[in-house]
Amino acid sequence: MNSPVRYLSPAEAASRLGVSAKALRIYEQRGLVSPVRNAAGWRSYGPDEMQRGREIVSLRALGLSLAQVAGVLKGGSEGLEPALAAHQAVLEGHARELPGPIERVRGMRANLGGGQAPTVAELACLQGGAAGSRIEFVLVWPWGGERFE
Repeated sequence: MNSPVRYLSPAEAASRLGVSAKALRIYEQRGLVSPVRNAAGWRSYGPDEMQRGREIVSLRALGLSLAQVAGVLKGGSEGLEPALAAHQAVLEGHARELPGPIERVRGMRANLGGGQAPTVAELACLQGGAAGSRIEFVLVWPWGGERFE
């Protein structure tokens, strides 16, 4: 038996995608996503719209503008080279940072095998910069100064 398709409100869809409802409206205005409308005229996001939303969010995370996202969704590749080069640089930076934390975990495991448990502070440090650092910025246009974290 097929379960009924669940449609999400803009707020629910935005929350699941990690964007604001305003961002979803902008995506719709740009023709990037086409939510269905219920009988009352409210936007609803089903599985297809959510998949498209995930694609848009992923492409934006690569640093593409909405115009570039639109091009990529239509099969174009303009703007991909610099975005992919930047993403590769970030990944390579992470790869260079990994040996230190891996060695710390290896050492903790070895100590644990010898009966010496790591401290809570040592365990908390395993997240390195990821736990303590945040990226925040304010987008002036078209988000009207909305803060992103």
